[in-house]
Amino acid sequence: MALVVVTVAAATSCATAGEPLSAGTTAPAMAPSPLWPGRPPAPTPSGAQHDDVTATRVPGVPEVPSGDIRKVDAYAVVKAEVAAHRHDVTGADGLDEATADKIMSCSEEAGDCPVRAPVHRDLTGDGRDDLIVGIEMGDHLLGLRCYTLVKGVLTRIMATIVQPSSIEIAGRDLIVWEPSATPHYAVRSVYSWDSHRQYMDLKSDEIRRTDITSGPPAPEPS
Repeated sequence: MALVVVTVAAATSCATAGEPLSAGTTAPAMAPSPLWPGRPPAPTPSGAQHDDVTATRVPGVPEVPSGDIRKVDAYAVVKAEVAAHRHDVTGADGLDEATADKIMSCSEEAGDCPVRAPVHRDLTGDGRDDLIVGIEMGDHLLGLRCYTLVKGVLTRIMATIVQPSSIEIAGRDLIVWEPSATPHYAVRSVYSWDSHRQYMDLKSDEIRRTDITSGPPAPEPS
């Protein structure tokens, strides 16, 4: 009986000290298997797409022949847009009345402007800085807008409203983290330059797991 026990132990041992251990059998790669292949696919949408999200020349802002967007007054840009779309409450230029009123009467020097300090990064990949602006709104909402220069003309290449816990730049990607209603999860949206549309498109929008260690993104400063 003792001999049998020794033999079984030897046969079932894993590996001697220092030897690599097997991770087990790898599952074979499999091609996607379509469900209901006989059903007809949905038709391709007809007509122009993205009609409400296209690059737009900013009205009332002088041209910048030097091509240096840092010479553009970001606060004046937002005021020019508000003046041109004073009563828009929805869409790319939508602002609530209280925020629009604050913008038109605020002063950068007095520090009472709901426009955040401008940020300059190359978003389009042409080697030149572009302009990123945030507009503080009620209920922790933020109007997020991006601009570039096209032959010296200031052009808005992104406008959306988010409720961020944090905003990041990774390479040329603009990443917005927003709280999720589900505990330990956050919404991660990535905006990237589309050279065909000449606009910052929503590249991905996903819910990601967070935890106490790695944590959800740090809250935006108030």
